[in-house]
Amino acid sequence: MECTMERSRGETTPVTTGAGGLAGSSEVKGVVTQTQDPLKVAAVLGDPTRYRIYQYILQSERGSVTAQEIARRFGLHPNVARMHLTKLADIGLLTTRAEKTGRGGRPVHTYSPTGQAVSVTVPARDYRLLSDLLSEALAHMGEEALPVLTQAGRAYGRRMAQEALQTLTEDSPRPSPRQLLEATARRLGAHGVGVEVVTGSDGDVSLVFSNCGFQEIALRRPEYVCHLCQGMVQGVAEECLPAARVHAEASLPRGDRRCVYSVPTRVPARLGGQVWVD
Repeated sequence: MECTMERSRGETTPVTTGAGGLAGSSEVKGVVTQTQDPLKVAAVLGDPTRYRIYQYILQSERGSVTAQEIARRFGLHPNVARMHLTKLADIGLLTTRAEKTGRGGRPVHTYSPTGQAVSVTVPARDYRLLSDLLSEALAHMGEEALPVLTQAGRAYGRRMAQEALQTLTEDSPRPSPRQLLEATARRLGAHGVGVEVVTGSDGDVSLVFSNCGFQEIALRRPEYVCHLCQGMVQGVAEECLPAARVHAEASLPRGDRRCVYSVPTRVPARLGGQVWVD
């Protein structure tokens, strides 16, 4: 199975991250979100090793790590690894707990993501407040908002897939759908979203997200955010698989450990005047 595209000038979509705002905290369905001293956040996340450690933890299958594991993975002394983990916990990105090993001796401390986001913008911008207000506006629209969100997600997904395809076709003129999904996953990973492409026993693939890039709003309005995200995956799939219909198999905001979107790949597709089938 192959995927081809007509070479065209890529459209760049600006991606803005971060939230400013006044110091304080708020609670959204049991998850506390708070702003931090921007200098402290910048100092903690400005260390490249520490940032890579945090990204590694976000994508951990178990959802938690120990200082010993981090030390082995990154070639650090355990005390140095523990220092990095403690600093990440100090700004609210990690939580720690002591777990008994069952073999006696001192308990082992594990570190796991809190799900809380911290960010720095200069000058200050309160995008979190903006997203809260926009989600409230969507709530007033009710179900009428759902097709609009799906359409917006599909449009963004297609743009993201087109950009990924342009990169792929520089090395391979006829990349496969799986290669497209993997390239898209890498683009999402560059924005801090942990996502993996998994092939099932039936040959179809799934996009598995280990963390939600919109978690604070998703916990409040999962019906809207999940529609938007499914639309994004649908848009990516449609760039090579117009006949495919993406299905949501699991959802982090609804209590699952991962977000899982299945993408049927054993369907005919047409793109750039080319037709291919499995």
